[in-house]
Amino acid sequence: MELDAATRSRIEAVLQGDHVVLFMKGTPAQPQCGFSAKTTQILNMLLPEYATVDILADADIRAGIKAYGDWPTIPQLYVDAELVGGCDIVSDMYQQGALHELLGLELPPKTAPRIDITEPAIAILREALAAQTEKSLWLSVDARWTPALALGPDDDGAIKIESDGVVLLMDPMSAQRADGLKIDVEETLHGHGFRFENPNAPPPSEANHREPPE
Repeated sequence: MELDAATRSRIEAVLQGDHVVLFMKGTPAQPQCGFSAKTTQILNMLLPEYATVDILADADIRAGIKAYGDWPTIPQLYVDAELVGGCDIVSDMYQQGALHELLGLELPPKTAPRIDITEPAIAILREALAAQTEKSLWLSVDARWTPALALGPDDDGAIKIESDGVVLLMDPMSAQRADGLKIDVEETLHGHGFRFENPNAPPPSEANHREPPE
């Protein structure tokens, strides 16, 4: 496809407007494909803010961005108006630390954090793990200091800690942000929810609430 001048100008205006731009399907809050979801999860771990363009909302951009970078798939990550690549490349660069370097971030050490999990929280986490024995329990703390617990596949490269028989897996960025974190349980409108208290979160810091992992 030949890229028309008007669409090229629109794409260049977007790229010049932000340091990091992700062309994706959907939005970070509601990605519309697994590759877009995985890429935003990685970026969320590294950056509190970055620009995104929903190519599903604009047919000209959807076709034009593929011609602009001569890259046939979505998502596409650009840094300083230069194409980095798609989901697989972004994921590989993240695992190798190259993405941190590209974004001007220090690579965190692979140090296990100190985490306090109360007995009620341990009990709920044990139940969740017992219901899905083939999965592992992951803790993440993204660049906005939002903590989350989720069940997912094991990863030999993850940082692991154990508390009363419950094993938590973390990536290095989450582990660094989670040092000193306390995980407790409280009653919510939907039943039991987790309460996180993180002494590292910048002020003003308010407790974040998440439902038990599904």
